[in-house]
Order: sequence, then C-alpha cells, then structure tokens
Amino acid sequence: MNESYRLGEQSIIAHLQRLANGTSTAELDVAALPTELRSIGEQLQKTLAVLQQERQLLERSAYVDSLTNLGNRGGLDRHVDQLWLKGTPFTCAYIDIDHLKHCNDKFGHAEGNRYILGICRALTEAMEHDEMLFRIGGDEFVLVSPTTGEAELEQRLERTRTDLVEATSDGKAPMIASFSFGCSHVDPLAGDTRRQMTMDADRKMYRYKLMHRVQQPKEDNAPMRPIADQLPCNDRVFQAISMSSETRYPFILNLDTGESQWSVNAVRDFGLPSQHPYNSLDMWLARVHPEDRDNVHAELDMVINGTWHFHYMQYRVMDATGAYVLCDCTGYRLDGTDTEPNMYVGMIINRSPADTTDSVTGLGDVHALVNAIGEMRRVPREAGFIAIKIDDIAEVNARFGFDAGDRVLAESAACLTDCSRGKGRLFRSTGPTFVALFDDLDPEETNAIAEEIERFLGSPVLIGSLEYQPPIRVATLHLDAVDRQPVSILNELKALLKEAPQVPGTKLD
Repeated sequence: MNESYRLGEQSIIAHLQRLANGTSTAELDVAALPTELRSIGEQLQKTLAVLQQERQLLERSAYVDSLTNLGNRGGLDRHVDQLWLKGTPFTCAYIDIDHLKHCNDKFGHAEGNRYILGICRALTEAMEHDEMLFRIGGDEFVLVSPTTGEAELEQRLERTRTDLVEATSDGKAPMIASFSFGCSHVDPLAGDTRRQMTMDADRKMYRYKLMHRVQQPKEDNAPMRPIADQLPCNDRVFQAISMSSETRYPFILNLDTGESQWSVNAVRDFGLPSQHPYNSLDMWLARVHPEDRDNVHAELDMVINGTWHFHYMQYRVMDATGAYVLCDCTGYRLDGTDTEPNMYVGMIINRSPADTTDSVTGLGDVHALVNAIGEMRRVPREAGFIAIKIDDIAEVNARFGFDAGDRVLAESAACLTDCSRGKGRLFRSTGPTFVALFDDLDPEETNAIAEEIERFLGSPVLIGSLEYQPPIRVATLHLDAVDRQPVSILNELKALLKEAPQVPGTKLD
C-alpha cells in the first residue's frame, strides 16, 4: 500500500470522526483523495447527503408543527432551554384560540385548520423580528419575546385580537375569529422558575377567556338541549370559581348522563381529557392509587345509588406527571326532580403540591403540616392528632443503606394510609415521624384509629433476606379547638412520643 493511499484512508476516517463528534459539517474533499479512493469518496458523500436529509426530516418532525410550520412543544422547550442557559430575561404569552371545538364540530376539521392558520397568520404579522411563535397543542400557542415587556406585549396582542374580531364579524366568515391570552415575564437569574412562568401565564390566559371570550352568533332555529343533557352550571361562572385557588378543584357530575364539569386546573394538574368528559367516575378511579381504589370505589357506589348523600375521603391520585399526590375529596349528592338531574357536586383539594411533598413517602411534608394546622385554627372545631415515630431508622440506614430506610418509611406511610381509612390528613413531619390530622373526631374515635395503627403499622418489611418489623411509638392528642400555634402543637406531640411506650419490633443488635 503506497503512502498516498494510506493518507487518503486516514483523511476519510478523520472526516467521519469529525461528523460523528459534531465538530464539523463540511463535505469531504473528494478531489484531494488519491485516484483509486475517489469513487469510494463520491459514494460516501451521496450516502452522507441522504443521511443528512433524513436527519433534517426527523428533527423537523421533533421540533416543527406540520400544519403551521411553527415550532411545536419540543421546539419551545429547546428554545426556552437556550434562553435559560444564557440567563436571558424574556416574556412569554400563552395564547388559546376561542371556540376551535365549535368550529370543528359545526364546519368540519378542514375549516378548523383554516381557522387555526388565520389566527396563526395574524399573530405572526404582529410579531417583532426577535420573537418566536410556537404551536404546542391543537388550539394553544406560545409567543416568546426576549425584548418586549409584559404590558407592551399585552397591548400588542389586544390590538391584534380586536382587529381579528372586527374583520370577521361581518357575517361573511364562518366564525368570528378571536383568541385569549396571558403574559408572564421571567428572569432566570433572579430565581424565577419555569413552573412559575407557566402557571402565571396560564392563569392570566384563563382569566382573560372568562372575561372577554367572544360569543358566536346563535342560529335562529337551533333546538334547545334537553334538560338532562345540559351542563349543570354556567361554564363561565364555574371556571371563575375554579380560578380562585390553584390546588382546589371543584367538579360537577350529572349522575343521569355521566357528563361532568372539571376545573381548568384539574385538567392541567391531573391530565384529564377535557373539562367536560363523560364516564368521569371511571376516568377518575383509573387515576386513584391501586391500594386506595377499592375503598374509594365502594364509597362512591354508595353515593351513586343514593345510600349516602355525603362523601369524604383522603387518598392518593396520579397527577399529570405520573406521580401520586395526596388529595382530600369531599362531595354531596343532590337528588333530581322532574326537571333536574341527579348530581354529585364536590371539591378535591391537592394536599401535595410539588414544593410541600415528601419525596420518599408521597405524603405532605412538615411545611404542609404547619399549613394544615394553621387552616384548622380558622374554624373552631374538635381535632384529633396522632403522632407516629418509626424507631431504629438510623440503625437501618447504617446497616443496610438509605434505600432500605426509605423503603421502611414508604411502606409505613402506605400502611398508615390504610389504617386512617381516608378520614385523616397524613404528613411526614420530620425524619421518621408521621402525623395524622382528623377533623371533627371525638377522643374515642381518635384512640380507636391509634390502636389500629399500633396493631398494623409495624408490618414486616423485607430487607434482603431479613424480614424486618420496625419498632414504633404512637401518641394521641385531642383538642376541642385548635387555638395554638402549629409549632406549639408539634412540640407537644414530640413530648408525648418521647413518653409513649415502644411497640417492639425486630432487634438489629
């Protein structure tokens, strides 16, 4: 093999390595290769060109919306990642097309696509040169501006929307075109978070929709919906109530038809298919933790068949991220009349927002516990507290590792959830200590649950080949009314635990 041929081979190998490492996008210099390698170089260039084209197509499908040619959700995430890495402040606008479902249902999806493209065109024409628009869902857009402030962007979008409404209100267009929006300014270097940005813009957008959404003209001969098929509450009023709290989710279920109403926050936080799903009981039960599902199903059946008119339970529900969060669920059955359906109406309270959830057990942490005790001070009523301490966790961690200790705590939390029968609010206070809060329980009921916890909470946990039963201490506190600071109550529970006898478990000596 001559020196020229060897150098040519090395040139081809080096070129391929640079492409693989992403350090070069240049083409191979075929003319510089020895004569006997040029045909191989030409074939290699053709193959690389095909691969490059396929890569571009894959990248386009990953980051570009096929209908509008805007960036999609993946494109938005990539763009925001770049701004975040640079620490660049920016303003984002979450934009939601009004009445897209109505357009699709009444005029067909082809007209719906034209409606989307028309609004997309209006938004694009209103953008500044350094701004980017993304379509992240069927009727959802996000506009990102690195230079425009929140108030200025709101004014520009308001002008664009007003022009759209005026241009399509003459009766010639199938739909009056409009959109709702909410803007939020974020500064990564100031400690702002993406979750704050999304929630702020989302909340403002839904508030805008409630206040300003354009109503489509009604047909003169449109038939009235039968009473059983009507939504049980004015949608705008219901959503306005829903916006009053991020972690409280009102719902209304028509027991005769299966139709339901859910808050926009519930749709977002639990990944519900829509605000008005059918068969919503089955939909909700599918999200309930498998260990809690039978009890929840049994209680809801009692409400549906009219045996019970009030329902309250605390149990775990899967959220939109796939994690289980602890929820208080309270509901009332309203019996129907000749003109009104049977309804089930209630409120779900998320006790485990991301920043107050213990990552090991899924229960609320000490911050959530302090907040819950603070809430109980506002309304005078009886309250029962049960404190539980798992002894020897430090020894388990030292001997078997922290994963084993976490498993003991997680299984203890699951057993505590079963023992509380969904009637209390559960928290991991500090370290190996848990606290259960019970509203309106007398001392006898609280003590009965504490005795059940003593019998069942120390269930064996398999650690390697060892069947380990954790030793525990249980203490109760009953108050006619919560009239003290949370710290005072927690200190009293700590003192009671210190004096409580230990329920023995496996000795690790």
